[in-house]
Amino acid sequence: MTEDPRSRVRDLITSAWTTQVIHHSVKLDLFDALASGPRSSTDLARSANADVNGIFRLLRALATLGLVNQDADDSFSITEAGRLLCRESQGSLRGVALHWGDRLWKSFEALGQAVVSGQPSVTSGADDFIEMQSDPVRSAIFNRAMAEQSLGVGHEVARAYDFSRFDSVMDVGGGYGAVLRAILERYPALHGSVMDLPMLATQATAYLAAAGVADRAKYVGGNFFEAVPEGAGAYVLKYIIHDWNDENAARILTNCAKAAAPGAKVLLIEQIVPETVRASVADQTIIRGDLVMMTVGGKERTEKEYRDLCGAAALSIESIVTTPSGFSVIETGHQM
Repeated sequence: MTEDPRSRVRDLITSAWTTQVIHHSVKLDLFDALASGPRSSTDLARSANADVNGIFRLLRALATLGLVNQDADDSFSITEAGRLLCRESQGSLRGVALHWGDRLWKSFEALGQAVVSGQPSVTSGADDFIEMQSDPVRSAIFNRAMAEQSLGVGHEVARAYDFSRFDSVMDVGGGYGAVLRAILERYPALHGSVMDLPMLATQATAYLAAAGVADRAKYVGGNFFEAVPEGAGAYVLKYIIHDWNDENAARILTNCAKAAAPGAKVLLIEQIVPETVRASVADQTIIRGDLVMMTVGGKERTEKEYRDLCGAAALSIESIVTTPSGFSVIETGHQM
């Protein structure tokens, strides 16, 4: 049956409701509460200190999304998909739900301002990152979301790109170190470090310890706008450069280039924008990210834009390795 264009466009217009349904269900811990077995809306409302009717209606919405089952009039159970929104589930997306329903939701509210002005429409910049990371609640949500999204990408990158030629890897701006974790899990002889702001040291160290790689990983506090530590065989920047405009991005890359010894590599893990986009899920994912970045002063880039940007930092692109997720490993080295 041919899809009705009007129905499809209506669904595109109204799809914002699912972001908020999932976000608030996670905030109320409904998925974790259902993880041990079926519950009624009355039980869940009591646990969440919320209105019974409101919880019942929220659960029905989750049932239409396939995240819970309505087993009887007022009995709900979690589905396999819903378990991905529990705190400790393998591959949990709980942090992503909190991040998208709050910080990114506010970014999209300001999208029109960014389009008209050509300037970021929400507070952004190096000082704002420091301020956010200094807030325990906001920092935990942001870094958990980044770790959840980065771990799967890190595993794909570790499979697609050969890290065995390096003796050490530095995850620059890596938050808790999810990408480093994935690489170390794949390469048991490798050692590494994650560099990010000093206030993340305790959480990142705990994350790496829980992952079982603390004996081969350390945390280094710093600011990549000021300097990047020397000594690594590969400097990995996953979803870092897209956060910044060309001037700031070139500054980060220049500091990486200064830290990298001859023969060391600076690896950018990014989604590369096609020169011409199509109506596809892959291109939607990239362009969705680009619109988010527009509101905060960053951008997704084409291959040519990455070549120009790296050139401004005295780096040249030597190879590009793609992964199934749509992320690419952009390998750069010192210009000859």
